[in-house]
Amino acid sequence: MSETQRPAHALGGVYSALITPFHADGRLNLDQLAPLAEFELAQGLHGFYVGGSTGEAFLQTADERVAVLKAFARAVQGRARLIAHVGAIATDEAIHLAHAAADAGYDAISAIPPFYYDFSAAEVLAHYQALADATPLPLVVYNFPAKSARPLSTADLLTLLAHPKIIGVKHTSQNLYQLERLKTAAPDAVIYNGFDEMFAGGMAMGADGGIGTTFNVMGRIFVEMYEALRRGDLPRAQRLQTRANAVIDVLIDIGVFPGTKAMLKLLGQDCGPCRRPFATLSASQMAKVEHVVATHLR
Repeated sequence: MSETQRPAHALGGVYSALITPFHADGRLNLDQLAPLAEFELAQGLHGFYVGGSTGEAFLQTADERVAVLKAFARAVQGRARLIAHVGAIATDEAIHLAHAAADAGYDAISAIPPFYYDFSAAEVLAHYQALADATPLPLVVYNFPAKSARPLSTADLLTLLAHPKIIGVKHTSQNLYQLERLKTAAPDAVIYNGFDEMFAGGMAMGADGGIGTTFNVMGRIFVEMYEALRRGDLPRAQRLQTRANAVIDVLIDIGVFPGTKAMLKLLGQDCGPCRRPFATLSASQMAKVEHVVATHLR
């Protein structure tokens, strides 16, 4: 990223929260990352968020996470922007993953707040500051209150954004008021909407783009929505959001991550199952997937 570019200009856009392919027995399927990259790049996506919640990062060892980061960077070959999610409970593990992302050529890193333990706000802020200082890469904070032991307040996020290496927030929250307050207070920061079902709303409140699970299968729809919103065509964006939400309704009903992988398989990208303890889909759930793919994604 050029020093003359604002992060919002350089890193905004529509990013797939990449799934991680597995074999039927649960082993990583790194060979599937290359065809998956081609499939998603063909949808016009601007970038990828690799190793996050959608990628089942916390069901993998640190070595597996590094292997995925490296293999996907090789597959993309500089054709899209790459953000590596390196979040971990332990600061040192997050730093280890961040170094791997830097070595693999990623454009930025991101991390969810350390969870499970009841860390103080000061401890969480220190964790992020240490991570930001550890590599040359800019850092995007992953604000996901529903999955955080100590949710980050607006004041916390603005404190972090004052750090010269912390350049944005992945805002996976229904609190669009907070998103707007962040963007207004830190206009040079890049703010990503994180809930796909409210992408249009997040963009309307100031987001510079989005990072989403369903972009794996609906990248083209969300790129069109992004472009419609940028040119002020709200009716077009609303129609596209309604179409996307018909698919999202099914995923919420049957399980977002297993459902997304099932949709990918029907679209020609067999990325295997989710790792246990995620369950495999039942016959009735698969019937719902087949119907929604036929009616909305063909």
